[in-house]
Amino acid sequence: MSRTSDVIVIGSGLAGLAASLAAAESGKKVTIMTSGVGTMAVSSGCIDLLGYAQGKRVLFPLEEITSLPPEHPYRLVGEEAVSRSVAWLQGVCQRYGLNLIANEDGSNHDLITVMGTLKPSYMSAQSFDTSIFDEVRRAVVITVDNMKDVHPRLIINQLHRYEQYRDMEFMEATISCPIAQAHRNITPLDIAHFVESREGEQWLIEKLTPYARLYPAILVPPVLGIQNSQALWERLCGILHTRLVEMVSIPPGVAGLRVREAMKKALNDLSCVELVENATVSDAVTQDGRCLSVMTDNHDGERRWEADQFIIATGGILGGGLETMPGKAWESIFKIPVDAPADPQEWASMEIFGESLFSSLGVRCNSSLQAIDGNGQVLLQNVRFAGRILGGYDYAAEKSGHGVALATGMQAGILASKENAS
Repeated sequence: MSRTSDVIVIGSGLAGLAASLAAAESGKKVTIMTSGVGTMAVSSGCIDLLGYAQGKRVLFPLEEITSLPPEHPYRLVGEEAVSRSVAWLQGVCQRYGLNLIANEDGSNHDLITVMGTLKPSYMSAQSFDTSIFDEVRRAVVITVDNMKDVHPRLIINQLHRYEQYRDMEFMEATISCPIAQAHRNITPLDIAHFVESREGEQWLIEKLTPYARLYPAILVPPVLGIQNSQALWERLCGILHTRLVEMVSIPPGVAGLRVREAMKKALNDLSCVELVENATVSDAVTQDGRCLSVMTDNHDGERRWEADQFIIATGGILGGGLETMPGKAWESIFKIPVDAPADPQEWASMEIFGESLFSSLGVRCNSSLQAIDGNGQVLLQNVRFAGRILGGYDYAAEKSGHGVALATGMQAGILASKENAS
């Protein structure tokens, strides 16, 4: 059985969703294939364009793009496309009730994490905004009893190491868990689901009210809902007469799910999009430098999917987009070789927080996001790559993962639509 689309997008992380939405907005019939929920379910939900370059902190990421290596994904798509993608996502999320904010001067801003560290980001949900601390110097840090990896004392001790928080007065507090007899430690996601109910919202108001009377700001884990987090945050800040500031947490990614839900709503409102879940792409049929179709293993058997254009946003090693063995690496669908040292010892790094080959392996591409060989020749004319599958950058060391995913995903969708139109 075969199915035909204008554009097939494989992967449903930020890159895949951005590619799908950009192509669908051009009126193309889009099929999204995903074998899981995508990386947004474990992400911070913050758009980090570029936090570090050559090991140094970056203040204005867009201005830094021209200094990056030519093979970097940002250099491939260009500064204008990167900037346009940020504004585009901001508009999409705002239409569906989620306000993402960025500094007007184009600089990074610091977010507070549940580890008490400061994370540089370019754009994030309004509920994470820490600018209140430019005005007020008193806050309470709150966790929920039995919540995993959120410890106010640790957070406060760490924040006091930063100059901008050194003289702040913090109070630590733990509120009782509303989930009875949990069989495991709870996470912010558990509470976020609960507070979306009327009962859960009232519980949170009652627990926070005593602290809101004492402090002008309250730091909380990302627990302020998923579907309607913006409205809930605004409502609670108004009722409590204090500013709630969410902290960036480790997975599960509550804030990432918020962005994902906004993008899914945008896709659902377009009648030209089909989402195929639990579909693992097992093979591809190519001929004369073009991909004709891909094969998937579904619960109901093998299927063939045809399209004019294909976008691969399958992630890196952890996402299954890249496969490796000692001394070798390749892209998993088309078996495209990926540059990697033959000596496995060169894959490791003595610097635990330094650059790593594992976070920089990827497919070599041109400015049209098409895979190329060592001589710069295009391997597959109608296939584009986006997100972590790309080579030429170290998303972990640079703090550029979501920025690259967004910019290359949107650009791949636009390019595929134009190619399809021609």
